[in-house]
Amino acid sequence: METLWYLTLLISGFYTPSSCLHQYHFITNSMTWTDAQSYCRENYTDLATVDDMEDLNKLITSVNSSYFVWIGLKKGDSMKWHWSLADICFYREGETEFRNWDTGTPQNEKQDTNLTYVLIQENKTWIDAQSYCRQHHTDLVSVRNQTENTEIDQKISLRGLPVWIGLFLDSWIWSDQSDSSFRNWWSGWLSTDQRYNCTMVHSNPSSPNHAKLRNYPCDNTFPFICYGKLPYSPPNLPDIVMTGEL
Repeated sequence: METLWYLTLLISGFYTPSSCLHQYHFITNSMTWTDAQSYCRENYTDLATVDDMEDLNKLITSVNSSYFVWIGLKKGDSMKWHWSLADICFYREGETEFRNWDTGTPQNEKQDTNLTYVLIQENKTWIDAQSYCRQHHTDLVSVRNQTENTEIDQKISLRGLPVWIGLFLDSWIWSDQSDSSFRNWWSGWLSTDQRYNCTMVHSNPSSPNHAKLRNYPCDNTFPFICYGKLPYSPPNLPDIVMTGEL
């Protein structure tokens, strides 16, 4: 497997990671992935979707023991490019679609950024580089516009070597059809068997693969995690006291 240096993203200033308000429900009954999906859709919203590391940590907290558990990620039929940093609040409209391929036309765009890019001079696989960046910084770098593309190019041009960034291609989709690009794969597991089309997460805190995802045959039976949106809570309003006569 190819190993390269990589560029990580250290975010400061205006940006605060945020998570969709998923409420997770751990179901201890063992089912196939498809049966678990049906159960979640009937009783909650769907099999669990994960939007970012904050979401993943909440999901793991809902599992009170060491388990492999199904979540809602399954292999689809078509490939799509995604950024590793999945939080939609980080991107303005259209920025998740920015690409500057070798044959592309540069986009004339100027925007102020408040980001710090850190070049890590270690050779790692893409998945291992992603794990390192999430543990020590924010994530592998996203390139949202031409201004950032130029800044990143200046950062790496003196090295004269290719580096990993956060763009990846896959066909995995969430059961609820959300567009979340969040992945946190177990290192090396995806290449073990491409026929394994469903995803589970490991919840053993003593394991080096704790909170990592791995693909597995969908007909195996495991416990699973459903999600339901947190109910809307209206703000507390003062009581209105009416006086006088109508």
